[in-house]
Amino acid sequence: MTLNLWTRAGLKANWSLALVLVPAVLIAAIACGEQTASAAPGDKDTGKSVTVGAKATEKTRATGKAAAKTTKPRSKKAGAYNPADESVELFEAIENGDLKVKVVAKDSTQLRVFIENKTKKPLNVKLPEAFGAVPVLAQMGGGQGMGGGMGGGGMGGGGGFFNVPAEKEGNFKVACMCLEHGKAEPRPAMAYKLVPLEELTEKPGVKELCTMLGYGQISQRAAQVVAWHLNNDLSWEFLATKQITYANGLSELYFTPEEMDSALAIEAAVKSQLEAKPAVAKTPSPGETARGE
Repeated sequence: MTLNLWTRAGLKANWSLALVLVPAVLIAAIACGEQTASAAPGDKDTGKSVTVGAKATEKTRATGKAAAKTTKPRSKKAGAYNPADESVELFEAIENGDLKVKVVAKDSTQLRVFIENKTKKPLNVKLPEAFGAVPVLAQMGGGQGMGGGMGGGGMGGGGGFFNVPAEKEGNFKVACMCLEHGKAEPRPAMAYKLVPLEELTEKPGVKELCTMLGYGQISQRAAQVVAWHLNNDLSWEFLATKQITYANGLSELYFTPEEMDSALAIEAAVKSQLEAKPAVAKTPSPGETARGE
């Protein structure tokens, strides 16, 4: 009887203790769940989804931050035209002392042009569509005169302009061609200077040819054929059979048949341009006027 009473009393006490402990355990579990975001065994998949989603969000934020750091305004290409800067014409600015220009000839096919801005403000330099390059010491057996064009802006400036910062120097390469057949091939050691093309030649069609080369409309090799034909009066037959001889004694045609065919097409295009130009009336000199009267 005593045992039964003790047992009953004990069970009652145990149940009372259990009722007190269970809510506390549940509250602790819920609190831990909020801190660890753990799921019940049946909710394992849901827990994984929460973890993956959190990681994806963190990755997206990190990518966004990295993109924000790496995305910067694009800096202008060196030599690019700047509408905020003053524009000057190349040869006029040379004459005025605002620019100092020198050229280095790789050979008869390419020049590197160095433009130094002598002023305290950046300048957009208007490049000539056609130009001449002559050796500084021509009277002492210098190399051949050359011609080319810069209108295409292929040298980095764009639109026929090249921007040079204040008191700085910029440079670019430009294609050219020989205009004086038979003279020495240019080389870097020879000093050259840029001149208006008219100071080197006024032969019809040469300016148009240089302009086309400057805009990249024709190949340098085919342009060279036409340049010698127009400026040096070399016949097509001579140019088609012109040979180059190597040190080992072997020789081959200087121009390929394909280059000769291209040259004929270029000459036809040059002639079309000349024919399309309006005739320029010649102003008679005072002597001619007196004779006419």
